Amino acid sequence: MPIHTLEWELTAYMLGVGTGQRIGDVIGMEWAHYDGQFISVVQEKTAARLWVACPEFLRTYLDNLPRSGRFIIAQSLHKGVAKRTIQQRVMAVREKIGAQAFVIHGWRYTAAVHLAEAGASDSEIQAVTGHKTLEMVKKYRSQANQKRLSQAAQARRTRT
Repeated sequence: MPIHTLEWELTAYMLGVGTGQRIGDVIGMEWAHYDGQFISVVQEKTAARLWVACPEFLRTYLDNLPRSGRFIIAQSLHKGVAKRTIQQRVMAVREKIGAQAFVIHGWRYTAAVHLAEAGASDSEIQAVTGHKTLEMVKKYRSQANQKRLSQAAQARRTRT
């Protein structure tokens, strides 16, 4: 088990924001499911298998991460870290920096909003996050559109 270096917490964050998956799916990710470009995930909630393309920041992070077991976040050679353990450790970090309002599930939201802000279509966002309905994807899209539209409106104000 690593000394408390925040490796587990940072890795969970990078995987969560990079793949848009729920924390239960993040802790189940195995090195054998990462091929340097994609990571295969079977979602707990939907049982759907996804191949999620890893953004460059996540590939760089994973490619430089020591492989200390079967799981990307590994407690031992054959055992992953429990979801509750990650939740508690992330909460401790949040408390230390005064960020209790920022929940782990927000990483999934962040990933989807970043994709929407980058111009990804609803179907593209859904292909990353694995949401079953477009209703949830539209929620992220509206957040991104609101920011973009606000920026465009303020730019008009500045020009006139």
